[in-house]
Amino acid sequence: MLELRHISKTYRIGPIETAILSDLSITFSAGEVVSIMGGSGSGKTTFMNIVGLLDKPTSGEYRINGQDVLSATADRLSALRNQLVGFVFQSYFLLPRLSAWRNVALPLLYRGTSDGEARRRALAILERVGLGDRCDHKPSELSGGQRQRVAIARALVGAPAVVLADEPTGALDPAVAQGIMDLFTEMNRELGVLVLIITHDPKVAAQCPRRVVLRHGRIFESVEPMLELAH
Repeated sequence: MLELRHISKTYRIGPIETAILSDLSITFSAGEVVSIMGGSGSGKTTFMNIVGLLDKPTSGEYRINGQDVLSATADRLSALRNQLVGFVFQSYFLLPRLSAWRNVALPLLYRGTSDGEARRRALAILERVGLGDRCDHKPSELSGGQRQRVAIARALVGAPAVVLADEPTGALDPAVAQGIMDLFTEMNRELGVLVLIITHDPKVAAQCPRRVVLRHGRIFESVEPMLELAH
């Protein structure tokens, strides 16, 4: 599904070269829910940007569904990002003047999907995330949890290979945050999409069947929580 092989990322400022990721190799399978944890300077953000096709590594290989995505031109990479990756952010990044369904429909419209088909699919996914009755509401008319559900619907509407969620519960109170985690689990089970959750919260990570921890640009561990607890 997602294969990263010998990924390294180095930044150079004048004569100083700084390695952010070092010979990182990992594979994620379709249908997984995985947490990605790491402190400041761990390389977590750089890793997320490479997985999300927002940045390219200095060296290494990255394949999605067997397709070499790193050799793509800038225009092709933009198209692949739209087709293969759904993003969910802590701050939602919804357009304030657009209704919920129009926010959700944006990735499809960027692909050239007709307005009618984009609306139909946006309404269908909003119904699945429990917001069918809020489809015409603007973000200012929705709660934080509802806005995040709109963002999740937007990430899913294009049937991506992977949903990349960056601190998706960080701005929510614990009860609402738990509802968002339950929604990720439900959507993963129903749609079979790979979900990668970038988080600093161990309680969020503990709900993911698989955890990956980055330290100093390397994978420190990749464990299943239940197996870890058995030791």
